[in-house]
Amino acid sequence: MKKIRSIQFKVFICLFISFMVVFGYVVKNKYDRSFNELLYYSQSGTSDDYINYCTAISNKNGEYREFDLDKIKQGLSELPKDDSTKIYLLDTYGNPIEQYGYEKDDHLLIVHDPFVEINESDVDTDYSDDFYDARYYIDLSSLSSEQYQLLIETIKDVEKNKYDDIHLYFEGQIEELKNFKDTSQSTYNTKNRYYKVKPTFIHYNTDIFGQKKGNTVEAFYEAYVENGEVHLKKSEEEAYGDTRVSTSKINELSKKAVNEHFSNVYAGLATFLDDVSIDSNSRTAIKKTNEIADALKKGTLSYASFTKILDNYSYTVLLLPLDEHHGYVEGQEPAPNALIAVFYGFKTRGFHQLRDELIKSNFPLLLGGVLFIVLFSYLISYMTTKRIKEIDRVAMEITNNNFKGVLDTKGNDELSSLSSHINTMSSNLKRNIDALNLEIDQVKKMEQLRKEFIAQFTHEIKTPLAIINGNIDLLENVDDEDKKAKYIEVINKEISVINDLVLQMLDLSKLEAKAVTLDKKEIDLRELTEDIVDDYEQLLMDKKLKIEIQGEDVLIVSDRKRIEMVIQNYLSNAIKHAFINSTIKIKIKENEFSIENKGKQIDEKRMDTIWESFVSDDQKGTGLGLAIVRNILELHEMSYGVHNLEDGVEFYFRWKK
Repeated sequence: MKKIRSIQFKVFICLFISFMVVFGYVVKNKYDRSFNELLYYSQSGTSDDYINYCTAISNKNGEYREFDLDKIKQGLSELPKDDSTKIYLLDTYGNPIEQYGYEKDDHLLIVHDPFVEINESDVDTDYSDDFYDARYYIDLSSLSSEQYQLLIETIKDVEKNKYDDIHLYFEGQIEELKNFKDTSQSTYNTKNRYYKVKPTFIHYNTDIFGQKKGNTVEAFYEAYVENGEVHLKKSEEEAYGDTRVSTSKINELSKKAVNEHFSNVYAGLATFLDDVSIDSNSRTAIKKTNEIADALKKGTLSYASFTKILDNYSYTVLLLPLDEHHGYVEGQEPAPNALIAVFYGFKTRGFHQLRDELIKSNFPLLLGGVLFIVLFSYLISYMTTKRIKEIDRVAMEITNNNFKGVLDTKGNDELSSLSSHINTMSSNLKRNIDALNLEIDQVKKMEQLRKEFIAQFTHEIKTPLAIINGNIDLLENVDDEDKKAKYIEVINKEISVINDLVLQMLDLSKLEAKAVTLDKKEIDLRELTEDIVDDYEQLLMDKKLKIEIQGEDVLIVSDRKRIEMVIQNYLSNAIKHAFINSTIKIKIKENEFSIENKGKQIDEKRMDTIWESFVSDDQKGTGLGLAIVRNILELHEMSYGVHNLEDGVEFYFRWKK
């Protein structure tokens, strides 16, 4: 089977490699498409205000603007903070000067009112709507630890009970953050306005801080910032199927990108907008981030936007050079004095998620490919190895002495010829083994018959020899000539019995082979029984036993000698196992003969087995006596049996009336 498995394995490997080449090509195309979609669709989002503001101050309008690093720092520091945006001010080599975003010491409450009506003081704005979205950053640093804890616990309780749009009231010093005022973009038909609040009173389901003195501002809870970590309202935690990235992770990812000068990243998109605009259909816009690193080192970076994709995260970086622009001078490239890096669009969508999405979207293809390779591999291996496996199966059966299998010999190839030779070999081998087994069975049967004959002869000759020995002892101790003559007669009779026994043992072997003809005659069963009892006179005297014969004369048609052997065996066993000074009863009925004694009972479990050869309750016996009885009675078509009495055992045989 090793060769067969090797063929199947090689076929499987070839098909698997072929499938993987095709599948890899499909996956690569699918991955490229999904990767590009992830890059281009992450270029916009909630950070539009920050992008527009930073673009406005980066001197890209072609007008002269004095480069003042301190003013730029101040302007960036006064920006409202966002949970998904991180801003770095860099030198021309990409080293950080300042960073802006949530830090560990920030403790804020963020609320908003999306329906603030525009008043007359705002007529100089370019708004086309009558309302704007006011976002308030409430500084919680003035709260005591107890008040702060009460506020947070109240918020958590509200979130736990899933209350929507819970109103919060506050008053205090409210200062607008005007950085976005001129660059703010439309979001869901509203305008964004940002305010910094130092509260004197906060009410959120219960008085949290201060005492109401004037008009309060009503707003909706959005988030709270604890130790610089933003905790959004539960309903806003997930958007577009992406889990929100924590503030600490945003800080970590942006810091890592700055420290690496935006290089050493697995993959990314770099677009130099001076040359090519972002166009999802243009592959010429895609460059590796190490080109940005080279531009930073040379000081020639003009304007770049690229997306970084890591194992579990993706985000976009916008690099804006800050320079003094005096108008276009032919042959002179503007040299930046500093850079602004805007990190935004953080998503929990990296290569792992792309991989998972690709597997899910291509699951039918994967499943179909696996099924195809399994079925095709099985088909090829089946067609190639079917007949070889069949030959192997039949050969294995032959080794197990099973010659029923026959191979198909159709065809003119080598396998057909081999199958024909194996069929011939199998039939010849079966014929030779059958002949050998027949000879072995005959030898075993002859040996068994020989052993049984010797055992039965030894057992049956013991009784007449005992009688002869007893009468010889009597001859030596008696002077009465009449008694001597009687004893000699008994001895001669037992010698005759032994002679008959030898002949009968030969007949017994024939009995078991069903090759004996019975000499059936009408006999007087009582008379036969009395004659047999007389022969056992000495044995009865030795054990002080009495014989009681019950019943009248009964005539049966049977073989006298063989029925005599049956009665002798029954009587011999009864004497052997009877208690001393007890009486043996012989009962002769119309269709039954029985002998009962008072002695040890037979184990119920052995009632059926004592009739088998070599089974005896007496260690000195061979267990062949009852086996002879069984064969004789079965030959006479008589029934037989044994059962325990209250104080002994009864053997019987019956004949048909």
